[in-house]
Amino acid sequence: MASTPSSRLKLTPNNSPFLTRPSRSPIRPRGFCEPGLSLRRVIGTTCSSPTGFDTVHSSFAYIAGGAVVVVDVSGEHYSQRFYRARPSAVPVFSVSPVSNSASTPNSTPKANDSRNRAAPSPREGTFGGSDWLDSPTSKTWTSRERIKAATCLALSRDGRYLAVGETGYAPRVLIFNLQDVSSDTPLVSISEHTFGVKAVAWSPDTKFLASLGAANDGFLYLWKIDPRTGAAKLFQQNRCTSHVKGMFWLGNNLITLGVRHVKVWRVDEASNMTPVKPKFGGDQSAQAAQQAQKPLAGRNILLGSMLDATFVCALAVNEEKAIICSETGGVCLLDDTNKQMKLVKVLDLGFNISCISSRGGNVYVGGKEDGDFALVSLEGIMNGTPDPTLRSSQTPEGLTAMGFLAENLVTVNSKQSIDVWSPDHMPGTVADDSKHIPIPGPGDPIVGTQRLSASNKLGAAFFTWSGFGRVNIWEMEGMIKTAFDIPIEQIDMGNDVEPNQVVVVRATSDGSLFVAGDKLGVLRVVDSSTGECVLETKAHSSDCQDITIHEGKSKTLMASCGRDRTVQLFQRLGAGAFEHFQTLEFTAKVVQVLIPTEDKLMTCSLDRTIQIHDLVAKEGEPDVMAAISSKVISLKASPSSMTVTPDEKAIYVALLDRSVCHFDTTGRLLGSFKCNDEAGLESVVLESLTYGQLGNGELSFLLGISNTDKSVRIYDAQSGLFLDREWGHTEAINGAVLIDGDEGGKRVVSVGEDGTIMIWTLDFQDPAVGGSRTRDPSPDKNISTSTRPPLRKVLSKAELAEFQRPTTSSGGRRSPPRASHRRTSKFHVTTNTARTPNTEKQQLSPGSAMAEGTPSRRASSGGSRSDSPPPPESPKNRARMHRRPSLPALNMTPTASIKSKKKSNQNMRSGYGFGSLSMATEQTCRQLRAYRKKLNSSDSINSDILAELDAELRLTAAALGERAIRSRSNREADEHKHVSESMLSGLLDQYSERLVSMLDEKLRLRLSEEEKDALVRDRPRTAGEGSSTSEGSSSSTGGTFTDAVLCEEPGSA
Repeated sequence: MASTPSSRLKLTPNNSPFLTRPSRSPIRPRGFCEPGLSLRRVIGTTCSSPTGFDTVHSSFAYIAGGAVVVVDVSGEHYSQRFYRARPSAVPVFSVSPVSNSASTPNSTPKANDSRNRAAPSPREGTFGGSDWLDSPTSKTWTSRERIKAATCLALSRDGRYLAVGETGYAPRVLIFNLQDVSSDTPLVSISEHTFGVKAVAWSPDTKFLASLGAANDGFLYLWKIDPRTGAAKLFQQNRCTSHVKGMFWLGNNLITLGVRHVKVWRVDEASNMTPVKPKFGGDQSAQAAQQAQKPLAGRNILLGSMLDATFVCALAVNEEKAIICSETGGVCLLDDTNKQMKLVKVLDLGFNISCISSRGGNVYVGGKEDGDFALVSLEGIMNGTPDPTLRSSQTPEGLTAMGFLAENLVTVNSKQSIDVWSPDHMPGTVADDSKHIPIPGPGDPIVGTQRLSASNKLGAAFFTWSGFGRVNIWEMEGMIKTAFDIPIEQIDMGNDVEPNQVVVVRATSDGSLFVAGDKLGVLRVVDSSTGECVLETKAHSSDCQDITIHEGKSKTLMASCGRDRTVQLFQRLGAGAFEHFQTLEFTAKVVQVLIPTEDKLMTCSLDRTIQIHDLVAKEGEPDVMAAISSKVISLKASPSSMTVTPDEKAIYVALLDRSVCHFDTTGRLLGSFKCNDEAGLESVVLESLTYGQLGNGELSFLLGISNTDKSVRIYDAQSGLFLDREWGHTEAINGAVLIDGDEGGKRVVSVGEDGTIMIWTLDFQDPAVGGSRTRDPSPDKNISTSTRPPLRKVLSKAELAEFQRPTTSSGGRRSPPRASHRRTSKFHVTTNTARTPNTEKQQLSPGSAMAEGTPSRRASSGGSRSDSPPPPESPKNRARMHRRPSLPALNMTPTASIKSKKKSNQNMRSGYGFGSLSMATEQTCRQLRAYRKKLNSSDSINSDILAELDAELRLTAAALGERAIRSRSNREADEHKHVSESMLSGLLDQYSERLVSMLDEKLRLRLSEEEKDALVRDRPRTAGEGSSTSEGSSSSTGGTFTDAVLCEEPGSA
């Protein structure tokens, strides 16, 4: 990654709700390719009850994390389609909000009652609350909105529509058109449920869709579906606060069942809406649309002997009868003949029932815990035969759901695997089925994944492992090539201690050896072909965190790190055995260890460092190796993941402060960026960081996972630009790997704790060619102009200094004077000057008054003086005043002075343009004067800074000298003369001020002596003092009168 350009916009250091960064800055254009992730295959399912599975015709659907997979079976082959909607997806048809008119009876619930019970989030405060997040115009979503799981689904009986219910923040009921292939845009999005959707069900004629909320939601909605477009409109509603396990249609009636609950809901199609009379002649069109809605009428069914039962599944036999099964094995018949609902128990199978289905005249009943399966005669159940069971068997894994297609039986077992059988197959039998199509699942929760090299002898693409030691080796088509178990040791240390589990597994390039580390710190090397344990050693005192293997040309190295803050180093000898040759100790837990080359070892630890060690061998003994520390790179935060480029020239580190740093091998920071989303609103912590390239290195990118919002993300490795993100896992993502696909493409495999493996296709298309993505674009990437952040381009002072205003001619309009530094005239009149006598009627220049606090000089005219002295000036203000020379001292008249000053000001303004050297010189002078005042304080100065200041002043003085010599040689003779006259004028002004200051000081001393003599004169005379006093007075008076021609004593009468 190249160094970050200086013109790049700086990212916000935190997730500020007020300052947002544009999604794509024009200063940082996107590359020549448009990257995108699209879901290609889903392995595994999160279906745990019959509400998450359904069949119709030759297709079946099941939930997998946040998506729904629809599988079309044709003979021995099958294909997958995927349906999901982003939190900000805009549906094709909108749904009007649920109205609660005044004519609705008080017993009828209001749709928003459950919403009012939801506690507000701290995020939804006054500044940026929920109105913005939930508004239809919002083009992005927060992390909590992103984590949604599909909990239930239903296929319409005509095979046209798919309904999906969600759980999580702001759950929805989504309706998709099955005619579309893998759509991200729903036909309808219903957001009336608050706490989650428990079940959805289509009516047999596809006119109605029922959606049932969770127990905390407490609402049952009935939506009327337009048969032509699929648009939905609320038809009826009511409360249903029982703990419901399932829901199905029996003719035109809706049946809900659950814990001690079986209830029938009568749908009244004839008279649903009652018109409301318009009031006061207002807007009749709006009032006519407001109609009274009748509640959905419901009635509980008497359970009789099944009062304490929990009903889990049901099967509609016809429009009047249905079979309902309890969790403990009871089979009951529900009869609605003559509109009199009766529930009668007819059979007890003796095992826990989880699912039920039928084909022909037989009923298939499956159990979840022990894998029991029974084939029961439908006629025997209807007639009340004492023992209608035909056959029974037991499957290795319990069944979660099952259903029949046109020519197949589909089962979902508790190991998250799906099997397609022939219609006459009996689950649990050993007979071979020629039509069997396995769709395997991982079985146990997945802990991690790793890619295998293309040249591995297993012919696989990647492998996954579980905490129990099960290693599954997969191919890209979702099939398991082989599997084996890693032996782990369990130690009985009490009930409070968690059992030992496998934490990390790594494999050699050919897939012959697998290295595993567990929570007890034991390291095992297992041969994949034989399952034999080649090496078993206690490497760490606690959890083994990471393992890396490097296979070089001359040697094979292996390193492991653990929570005990150590790194163990191994090498493989010529005989094939592994030998431990060194232990490295660290001050903090090591997060990850890498061996990029045969002579380098890199570690990143929680002490915010990356340590690089050199792997060296003894001279003459190549098998004796050691790791020597060579470099330590400091980080600004603790690392979460690290990766190295294939050429071993760059290191990328993801940090816990939600950023990624780019270093070279010397430790120099080349750049960093925040892991923001496309709108710059939220940043995340990246894990499982992987570096990838497209083509011949023309585009490099970083792949990572974020458990903050359960997403897979891609960033530009050169500029840190956000490229794309996708989601689908509902629980923690435990790893992601990058695999080379066909025709130079890329595949991304992500695994989650929810038991699903998602394979994504990474496509890069040239926008200039006009190629489009294979899936619908994400709505938040097309931000409208009104929702974009306002433009910002603030120039700094340094950038503004590069500009200069054009100088105006004498005849043009002058620019206004600068208020920051006004150059006043020497004879400017101030408001607090001493008053002068008015005996002579002459116009004085506006600058004829002197500074405050000093005697004014004028020709004595014997006129009256001011009646009272001016107010005394403070010493502070007096010190700030600048004394100017008087006109006699300069031998100038006021008119000549003004003309000279105007000419001087014009010359000065011409050199003081904005951003000019003269202005910079003036600013430097002001800063130096302020600095000299600051030197009078008692603060200490660092010696290094003082030395640097001295050096800068010397360099500045030398530069000024060189400029003076250069200017002196280039200027013309008349310019020399002009400069000399200007310098001479400045010197004369300076020394004139000094002379006037000295004269004023003498006059002040003289006046002070005269004031003392005046006090002595006014004192009462005594005998013998008259002559001497009179003489002294006359001499004093004579002296004062003589000097009055030069100066007037202020305040005298």
